[in-house]
Amino acid sequence: QRQMCIRDSHKIKKRLTVMKKIFPLVLISIGVAMISVLSQFTIPFGPIPLTLQTLMIGIIGTIYKPSHAFVTVCLYLLLGFLGFPVFAGGAGGASHFLGPTAGFLLFFPFRAWITSLFTNAKSSVLTIFLANLFSSVLLFVAGAIGFMLVTHTDLQKAFALVVAPFILADLIKLIIITITSKAIFASLKHHWYFK
Repeated sequence: QRQMCIRDSHKIKKRLTVMKKIFPLVLISIGVAMISVLSQFTIPFGPIPLTLQTLMIGIIGTIYKPSHAFVTVCLYLLLGFLGFPVFAGGAGGASHFLGPTAGFLLFFPFRAWITSLFTNAKSSVLTIFLANLFSSVLLFVAGAIGFMLVTHTDLQKAFALVVAPFILADLIKLIIITITSKAIFASLKHHWYFK
């Protein structure tokens, strides 16, 4: 009977080990799918559309481990690079990495990774908001620089076209990210991944 208990405990440990290896892959797959879906909700805003993809990237950055957050967004970009219609408005293709939105796209993985470095299940509402605000500001900086390099515009024009119109919407997204992430952490507080 003791040997049976030992065998059973070994089996349970093996299952837990397998689950711990598989679960991050499931999370990454869900994350890629969610970014792809939310990217389709767009509002034309000049050269850079207003989308919900950064909303999902912020949530992923907040609740995922840093490496998983980074890989998730990189895989999303890879799908877009390969031509899958996962970018804003159902677009895809390598040309987007040379266009006006290139700076934003290339910084997306770092937006998620930086946020993830500062957040976890024990983070306060303020910490989550500030972490997302910080990485979002860096994203705008990278996006503006990319826009200036591609379109040969000056800083003032770049700010007016790709930063200023999105400030209010981005603040609203940050609030939604913060509230949603805290709710996810609260509902999954007993799950090993979120401890």
